[in-house]
Order: sequence, then structure tokens, then C-alpha cells
Amino acid sequence: MGGMVLQPLRAGDPKRIGGFRLDGRLGQGAMGVVYLGYRSTRPVAVKVVRPQLAEDEYFRRRFALELEAIRRVGGFHTAALVAADPNADTPWIATQYIHAPSLLELLDQHGAVSEIGAWWLAAGLADALMHIHSVRLLHRDLKPANVLVAADGVRVIDFGISHVNGGTGLTTASAALGTLAYMAPEQAKDSRKASEAADVYSLGATLVHAATGHAPFYAQMPVQRTLDLEPDLTGLPTALVDLVTRTLSYDVEDRPTAQSVLEEAMGRLLDSGVPADAQAYPPLPEAFLADVLQHQAEPVRAPAPEPVPVPDIEPDDVPEAEPDAVPHPRPVVTTPVAEPEPEDTPDRWAARWRSRIEDRRGDYGG
Repeated sequence: MGGMVLQPLRAGDPKRIGGFRLDGRLGQGAMGVVYLGYRSTRPVAVKVVRPQLAEDEYFRRRFALELEAIRRVGGFHTAALVAADPNADTPWIATQYIHAPSLLELLDQHGAVSEIGAWWLAAGLADALMHIHSVRLLHRDLKPANVLVAADGVRVIDFGISHVNGGTGLTTASAALGTLAYMAPEQAKDSRKASEAADVYSLGATLVHAATGHAPFYAQMPVQRTLDLEPDLTGLPTALVDLVTRTLSYDVEDRPTAQSVLEEAMGRLLDSGVPADAQAYPPLPEAFLADVLQHQAEPVRAPAPEPVPVPDIEPDDVPEAEPDAVPHPRPVVTTPVAEPEPEDTPDRWAARWRSRIEDRRGDYGG
């Protein structure tokens, strides 16, 4: 694993949008496609609504709400907004491209995190939810696929179905927006029941997946998630059982707040000796850290220079040589010999942190 997975543009994909040159596909979803784009040397993620949905007023309003959510949250806990045009013929949003793997990718590749790694994730996700809720937003789809793991902390992404409190609201009781395996039962029953407590429920469900390697529920239909079912906590470290059980409480009033989750997680981290200020790297298992560091150390593939258009020359435009003309000698073009490329040297930044990881691995478990 490691490095950016960039799919080539397909037939019908735009080459440019909003002044950004699109270099390839990063992914796609029900609402649109996300491209890697450049306007300068800094990469951005450009999300473009599918053309067939661009004429649908409902999806345009949802897209406008997503833009408002990204604008409100800012760039500390998520990807910062760069530019957008929700009123374009094909609406689009450009955000900072964060060169980091998703938590789901790491879990699929390496299995569960360590106990102390789960507490680190709990602190980061709770901190992100506190900020999201402070600007009157609900995320409504917190899950491992929507969490990026970087060396300086987690980022929560994808506000496609977030809800702006006080807004017009686009959900209905029959629509179960979100991902069932991580969704609070009241939200599965009625999307209008989504709340800060429902986001905390999703945080707890995400922690179960991170600490055990499997999802807490296996629901296929919304009705299954409306029931008071026991989550599958097989493999969950004993120290996490109490917090997870409270976050996954069926009754909303029994769940902790994001702030109390943050305080408990930070207490655990401090008790374990994890530095709380200027932390150099996350206390995750070595295989996780290797991927996170590899993503951070490897630059994003730079865009190739655009080809210079060559004008078409018709045969009639080529002057015929006069019979008696003495042909000019062909100039000799000397091709410089390419110097051998220097051998690849290990990245000093990554090597330094890998060394520190080996020296202090016992401090963090895993």
C-alpha cells in the first residue's frame, strides 16, 4: 500500500473545470466524481456533480448544503475549501487534497489498531465532532471510509449528507441517509432524528471497527438498525468496552457527548505517556505508521506539461524545391548524453521518524 491511486480520465470526463486542470480520477460516488486537479503546483480534490443529476434541483440544493458545510468547518479537522461554483451548469467544489490513507484502507490492509491507537482515534474524532457541532452542523455519515489518517491527526471528510442546523432541510422520514453499519437507530428510522448524539453513536461504531477489525453491525436494511440490537464487540480491548457501550446506547440520552469522549480519551493517552503537545507521530501499529509516513513522504505525482499544439500543414503549403537549387547541408544536431541518475536515497524525514518509532515502540503498544 502507500502512494496515491489515481485512475486515468475516462471518455466524457472534463479536462478542465473552474480553471483547474484535471489530471485523473480519485474516486466516485452516487452524486459525482472526484478528480485530482491543479491550478498551480498544489493539488486539489475537485468534486463534480454527475451531469445527469445537475438538472435535478434536489441534488443542486444538497450540493449547496455540502458546500456550506465545508465552508463552515474550515480546514483544521477536514480538507479546506479552495473554490466552488454550485450554480455552474455542472456544479463543482475544489478542496485541499490531503495525501493520506483512509482509516478503512488501513484496516482492510493491516487489521485492527492497537488499544492506544484506538484511544488516539477516539480523541481526534471527538475533537472533530466538537468543532463540526460548534458551527451548527451534523455530519451524519461518520465511518472509517470518511476518516483520513495523517501523521498530525485525523481528518473527517465527505459532508455530502451533512445537515446545516436551521437550514431548509432536505431529508424525509422514509430516507435513511448514511451508512447502516455505523448509523444510530433513531437516524435509521427517521433521518430527521439525526443529532449530535447520533454522530457520537457513529464515532463509537467507527471505534469498534478500528479496534476489532470488523463492523459493529451487519444490517442490510434500515429496519434492522431501528432495533435494540447488541453490537458485535468481539475482539474489543477491555479498556474500551465501557466507552464504546455508552456511545452505542440505544437511548439517545444515555450517550456521552463528544466533549466527554475527548476528555476520557485524552486522559487515557496521557496516562499511557503519549505526548499531548507537538506529537511527532500517531501511536498506531507499525504497519499503519509505515503507510501513513509513506503517503506523507512521497510527493503527489506532478502533472505532466500540457503539449504545445502543432499546426496542421497541408501538402500544398510546403514549397517545392527548385531543380537547380543546391540543397543546404543538414545541420548536425548533437544530442547531449544524459548523466546517470543518482541512486535513490532514503527520505531523511521518514527515516528519522521510523528510527524514533523503533526506539519508542514500547511506549505505544502495537
